[in-house]
Amino acid sequence: MEKKTIGKFISALRKANGMTQREFGEKLFVSDKTVSRWECDECTPDLSLIPAIAEIFGITADELLRGERNNPERLERENGDQRQKEKSEKQFRFMLDRTRKKYQNFTMISVGITILGLIAAMIANLSFSKGLIAFCLALAFAATSEICQICFTVNARFSVDEEDDTRAQQLLLSNNDVVKTAIRISFFNLLSVSFCLPLVVLLDSPYYGLEFGSWLLWGGIFVLAIGVLAYIFYILKIRDCLCSRGLYSLTSSEKEAFGYNKKLLLKTIAVSLCIALVIGIGVFVLEVIGIRGLARKEVFYTCEDFKAFMENQYDTWYKEGYTYYDKEGDAVVVVPGEDYSDASFMKEQGKIVNSKGEVICEYYFHKSLNKSILFTESAEDKMPVTVITQRAYNIALNNYDYLHILLYGLMVLDVIACGISYLRKMKRA
Repeated sequence: MEKKTIGKFISALRKANGMTQREFGEKLFVSDKTVSRWECDECTPDLSLIPAIAEIFGITADELLRGERNNPERLERENGDQRQKEKSEKQFRFMLDRTRKKYQNFTMISVGITILGLIAAMIANLSFSKGLIAFCLALAFAATSEICQICFTVNARFSVDEEDDTRAQQLLLSNNDVVKTAIRISFFNLLSVSFCLPLVVLLDSPYYGLEFGSWLLWGGIFVLAIGVLAYIFYILKIRDCLCSRGLYSLTSSEKEAFGYNKKLLLKTIAVSLCIALVIGIGVFVLEVIGIRGLARKEVFYTCEDFKAFMENQYDTWYKEGYTYYDKEGDAVVVVPGEDYSDASFMKEQGKIVNSKGEVICEYYFHKSLNKSILFTESAEDKMPVTVITQRAYNIALNNYDYLHILLYGLMVLDVIACGISYLRKMKRA
């Protein structure tokens, strides 16, 4: 509105209220000359006086600045438009909430199908020992769940034309939530199949199942390994593919966070691989050393010492009452004090022969007490003999298994620790 309109409006309101310029000026603590200048449009009231003038005349500041009273019909029309807008917004929110709840209910159907597949696999494996059938059941149910989830996702997504509109932004956010839920269900289906994968991978014959403990152990390892690989593939490849195809939209803040998370993930993978490489070297060294390399060895450089050791070993075994297996394969418990001299298989005679065919040492032994007896010919004293007893070999075998479990456990802990570190840093960002 032009400036003179405000002045003429003030003049009309003053006269309508029966006030002189002096009386009006006294209410505002200004002179009558100032009021006269306002009404002559030589200047306009200070902005700080606008609320006071509007209060004196019982009008709004908006009416004073526009220089006219509000039209009741226009006000009614504006109020009607506002009510219609609020009603439309309410209906829009109701539509979004109804679609979201409907999609969540359908999602529970997909989850239920996958869980039914796991239950069917457990019954087939634990009750009927059918590993291959159990895996096929889990795979079929997971595939059915995935197909249903894709159909539910397509129906729950909205088509968006204008990206700058407020409602369009809300629709984009709703579409993002739908896609995120679908991705979570896909991960769940993948992990359920991974859990059943040992039923066919770790068996000599796929027609026999796994015990529950073994299945739980190996299934957890498979879930962890495949889950980590799937998440890495999702961050590095699948998410970019979804964004490029318009199935997922990133806000500016999400783009920055996504770029940071991608770099953080690559750093975490690099650190985890370095640690896994060190552990892998340890596994390789352990394989090279082998069980015999870990076993304690008895080395003898003279025939007398070797014969004395073998005789003492046999006497100790006899007195302690060890169990052994006879030629027929039956278990026999040696009872100290009884005569076993007639049993030729209890004690056998052995010989150490050099490369020339000369017998350099004769001894008596029991074949179940020693894992290996290795003669190394020497030009000087025609010895030594290295013995690995069965007891030393059993101890080495246990240590070998423990070291394997320790190293593989460290690999699992490496993945878990790096994953936790990545998630914590991602949340801080």
